[in-house]
Amino acid sequence: MHATLCDLMADIVQNAVEANATEIELTIREEKERIEFEVRDNGKGMNSETQAKAMDPFYSDGQKHAHRRVGLGLPFLFQTAEAAGGKASIESEEGAGTVIRFCANAQHVDLPPFGEFSSAAAMMLTLLPAGELRIIKTLNGQSYTLRRSELDEALGGLESVESLIMLKTFIASQEEDLRKAG
Repeated sequence: MHATLCDLMADIVQNAVEANATEIELTIREEKERIEFEVRDNGKGMNSETQAKAMDPFYSDGQKHAHRRVGLGLPFLFQTAEAAGGKASIESEEGAGTVIRFCANAQHVDLPPFGEFSSAAAMMLTLLPAGELRIIKTLNGQSYTLRRSELDEALGGLESVESLIMLKTFIASQEEDLRKAG
């Protein structure tokens, strides 16, 4: 299992990057009773056979990680959703991309903690070497949007330690503003 929901999100975003996506959107909606997120990408996508195999924790296509014969990300996502009174889904079309959805009861005892979003979001924003990652975070109806391209330009790149510290600080300020407004 992943320790936090942020770990699950990061895993799914990394899958999109490894599927050669150039456009990725992570949408997160938190409410008192419900939490949901969606990762939408324009990567290589999967046919129905590959989608079914992706749910098997002992399946890996061998391309992303030639040395590894397991793929636990999607099975863990579905297991977490089910354990927390929710559901997860995959929609994918080969050559067109994938949409992964997760929703769960925010008060459920088996739901992992949300995690430290500022660090997780900063890390996700650095995963995509080229293209756009948009993160839309909503808490009780209030929201903000992060765009990799805008942050990269404003910070003069996302490679230096200084720019990563500023990025994490900025995201933390957005999170604080959401908590105050919500």
